[in-house]
Formats: sequence, structure tokens, C-alpha cells
Amino acid sequence: MSSAVRLLVRADDAGSCHASNAGCLDACLNGIARSVEVMMPCAWIAHAAEIFNERPQIDIGIHLTLSSEWDRIKWRPLTAARSLVDASGNLLPLLSSRSGDERRALQDVDWRLDEVAAEFRAQIELGVRTFRSASHVSAHMVRHFADFESRLGEIISDLCEEFGLKDDAFGHGLPRIQGYPPTPRLTENRVAAFCENLSELNAGTYIFIDHPAIQSDELAMLGHQGYEDVDRDRWTCLETLKSPLVRETVERLGIDLISYRDL
Repeated sequence: MSSAVRLLVRADDAGSCHASNAGCLDACLNGIARSVEVMMPCAWIAHAAEIFNERPQIDIGIHLTLSSEWDRIKWRPLTAARSLVDASGNLLPLLSSRSGDERRALQDVDWRLDEVAAEFRAQIELGVRTFRSASHVSAHMVRHFADFESRLGEIISDLCEEFGLKDDAFGHGLPRIQGYPPTPRLTENRVAAFCENLSELNAGTYIFIDHPAIQSDELAMLGHQGYEDVDRDRWTCLETLKSPLVRETVERLGIDLISYRDL
């Protein structure tokens, strides 16, 4: 193992619920996460700002959001983006259609490019005003919005330049490690798989992305068809990122934990 291995551990979906805010914070303070992505249209952004602005060492990304996937909690765009919402004014559940999922996808409606551009601008403006440590943007539910529509890549690039942010290195090819298989959702299995995968990394810079959250009744109420056990998935993710064995493995292998700012 070379000491030239750098790993960016990214905790996604802060702002979406209290459990996610607390989990992302815990993963940074007591685990190996170094960057946190915040979803600006969501209800728990004020709380996220309160806890993360007190800790400027935690890198913050504006997690650009055009979908609202959960069944029991919804979020709306920050702008009057009529082409992006359902009859209730909520963002649609999906960006792109999925086999076996009958929910509406943005891909299948007549969405307007100017409305997406205005919404991205609003989310970034609010993000840099709200979070002192905002350094970059990332994409919710897609590797990069340029993959959804190439013109969105140009819009995001221009906005990043205007606001002094970095466009997502993951979206531009930073290799992602799986870390552990999605199932079984057991901490011991995830810890073992993560340590094994870390030991097999060659020299280079990698990213690991997941969604840590604390256990709570709130988290247990989230989910959608096919992902009813979101609570077990996300709190076992948190336990894995905090695992003493994972932290010992990172140290033993000489892996340098970095944030987006270090790129």
C-alpha cells in the first residue's frame, strides 16, 4: 500500500431531515467523513447551518436538487419553477425513469432550461449566504447534471465561476469506491467489506459517498417503494464511518483523508 492514497469521504443529504443533519455531523466529528452536502430546498437547512457554521473545518457542498424522492416528506423549488413540479407544487420524485417505478420523472415532462438555471442560481445564492464553509457544488440523485442534460453542465460551470465555487470533482471523473455492498444492511458486514476495499486501493485519489443518519422515529418514517428500510441503511452507514476498525485501517494504511477543499 502506498501512502499516496487520498480518500474523500462525502456525507450527503444534510438539510433533508434532522436525522441526516445529526448523522452527517457525527460522521465528520467522530468518523472519517470530511465533506457534507446540503440540500437547499429542504426543511432542515436552518438547523444544518447552525451546527455546521460552528465548525468551519467541515467542508460544505451545495447539493443541487431537482427531485423529491421520499413519499412522506416533500420539498419544493426555491423559485417559481412551474415546469419542474407536480400539481401540489413539489419537485417530482425522479430525475429519470426507473424500471418498475411508476412515479413521475423530470425526464418525461416538458421542463424548461431557463427554470432549471434560475433554480440552480437560487440554491447556490442561498447556499453561499447560509454556509460559511461552502466550497463546491454537487448533484443530488445523479453523478452530474451534465449527464442528465449536457447544457446543464455549462450552466453549473458558469455559476461556479461566478460564485467562487468548485464544480464537483466526482462529476468530472474522480473515481468512486463502493466501500461495501448495499446489502446486507449490517454494520459488521459493512465494516469488514470497507476495510477490505481500503486495503486494495492503489495510489491515487478516490471518493466514497454515502448518507449517514442517526436512528430516529423521523428517519424510520422516510422511504419509498423498494427502499422501506432507509433507517437501517443510513444508521449502519453512520456506524461504519465511525467504526474504530475502519479508522484504525485508514491510519494503518496511511490513507490521507481529504475534503473537496484539499483538491
